[in-house]
Amino acid sequence: MPDKGFIICSAKVFTGLANKPWVEAVGVRNGVIAALGGNAEVKAALPGAVDLGLDGTLVAPGFVDAHTHATEFGRSLLMVDLRNLPSLAACREKIKVAAAELKPGQWLFGCNWNQNFWSEGREPDKSDLDDLVPHNPAVMTRVCTHSHWVNSKALEAIGIDAGTPDPPGGQYDRYESGQLTGMLREAFKMIREVQPQPGFELLERAALAAQQEAIKHGLTGLHSCESLREWKVWSKLDREGKLKFRVHHLFQPENFDELDSLGLKPGQGSGRLWLGHLKLFSDGSLGVGTALLCEDYSDEPGCRGLAFLELPELIEKIKMAYERGFDVAIHAIGDQAGNNALNAFAACREEFPGARRDRIEHIQLHCTKDLDRYREMGIAASVQPSFVATDWKAAERRFGESRCRERGYAWKTLLNNGLRMQFGSDAPVESINPLVALQAAVLRQDQNLEPAGGWLPEERLSLEEALTGFTSCAAWTARKDEHLGSLKPGNWADLTVIEKDLSQTPPQEWRQVEAAATIIGGEIVYTK
Repeated sequence: MPDKGFIICSAKVFTGLANKPWVEAVGVRNGVIAALGGNAEVKAALPGAVDLGLDGTLVAPGFVDAHTHATEFGRSLLMVDLRNLPSLAACREKIKVAAAELKPGQWLFGCNWNQNFWSEGREPDKSDLDDLVPHNPAVMTRVCTHSHWVNSKALEAIGIDAGTPDPPGGQYDRYESGQLTGMLREAFKMIREVQPQPGFELLERAALAAQQEAIKHGLTGLHSCESLREWKVWSKLDREGKLKFRVHHLFQPENFDELDSLGLKPGQGSGRLWLGHLKLFSDGSLGVGTALLCEDYSDEPGCRGLAFLELPELIEKIKMAYERGFDVAIHAIGDQAGNNALNAFAACREEFPGARRDRIEHIQLHCTKDLDRYREMGIAASVQPSFVATDWKAAERRFGESRCRERGYAWKTLLNNGLRMQFGSDAPVESINPLVALQAAVLRQDQNLEPAGGWLPEERLSLEEALTGFTSCAAWTARKDEHLGSLKPGNWADLTVIEKDLSQTPPQEWRQVEAAATIIGGEIVYTK
């Protein structure tokens, strides 16, 4: 039978189109956007179409989370979750319960702890785990994923002790005696090499769990920064018809040999899954003091962070990507890290000219002198609004108030200087719920609605600017802007439907608002 399509009427519809940003109704037929406009206009264009009865909702082009670690996020749903706990003692209680179920030799994994929320006012060390987990390796990953709190058994399993030198670009914290404390910074590779690797079946379960959670929150797609191993997991799910949302998959520099052996090319995949950027790291994170700064940390004189990759290494790896036709995404939290990333891009583009859709991830502190370069080079700002809600106190302490006020988490400034901007969560670092990010972008407050009036309120975004962060730029960086990112007739019918019209709902209440429906390619994959 012919597809008569469906319509959503009497809604607040954000189209993403400059000439018609808001309309009353949208119609879908054969998996694409078929009509936009007033109720009568859309009904006339699609006679016989089913009205989904979503009156009073906010409808937008499908939200895309442009920075996740998707299977890692799915795995985090299966780990000891220490997110938002108010104290080290509360974390220890959850770990104690999980440790009681361990089998001999089994590793215990936890995630999402953040000492900035703890009443104890200190970072943990191995002694805070050893009494709870004396016989099994235990690894607790900080919310930023850039540091790990481990016990003595894990140090033994990893093979490091007081005499082990720090890894390149990382640091093993030590007591004054020289013994290891159990805090490992930028040491993910060392841990990954020795810990039991999740089997393919577990990764599949994690991927499906991540997909289910994302769709429930209205996301129609995401950009996932992982390896070719995870790419193969998504590919299998795609072949089996289990992949419902769209995945733009970034890969790692250690994947180049396998990439070449498999003959994988930019954009290769399907309408649900394709291969995109190379992901590189210019520095670490704010929370553990490894973000690379031009000047000392305000609370740690003499410390300017760590360069995960020095400039020559960045240039070498970008050239490897450009030679193969790939775009590049570079993690850069500190201002010096961002400057290094721009310098590396500039050097490589002289040798490899062409249309690029490169991006810099996070940009929590930028150099004022670099703003014009971002725009002139067409670098997309890939930012995480939720970081404002969780970081603002730590940022003021570590970067200092003046640096933050001038150029910290400056989303409005970046937009006003003509940069493309996309939003992500960095899940599992932050909640994958886009309403949390929208609220943070518009209010610049934490979950307790502090500080009053918003942190650096001049950087607050409008609702329309925030919605754009989840739509058009993510389609552009993924090279899918001919099909996604707006509700232009003929575009793929990916729609996020929010149960309330956010323009008529106080932003202070947005965290409590939920997705009413998630529609991908004209298929309703979730309804509340």
